[in-house]
Amino acid sequence: MAGDDCAENANLNYWAYWLGSIQEPQPDDDFMRHGPTGWDPVRLLRGLAAGLHQAPAYMDLYVHSLWALLSANPWLPLADAVLTGRLATHTARLLDHGGISRRASRELSAVHYVLRKNRT
Repeated sequence: MAGDDCAENANLNYWAYWLGSIQEPQPDDDFMRHGPTGWDPVRLLRGLAAGLHQAPAYMDLYVHSLWALLSANPWLPLADAVLTGRLATHTARLLDHGGISRRASRELSAVHYVLRKNRT
């Protein structure tokens, strides 16, 4: 996915659908590539943050998806100060404890930076 904008968009569209930011039923998987527009990035941020806590086996995928979402929408931390604070604390703990891939660590560092930089 990395470096492929179409794949990054498909990933975010998939998560938006899976986590309820896209409310309309989709007849097939084509929406992932061409996606409905206008889904709620704040709702997606909340869902990915929850998944980061609840699904440690998929840590790299959640980290990458958070990184892609915040890269595309760096204003998101301003939308929910409470969530941003909790997520910043959680990402700092994950970075301190290690146990994630190098790539996930780099992306999580970038996520943590955006969270800290754009807090209200």
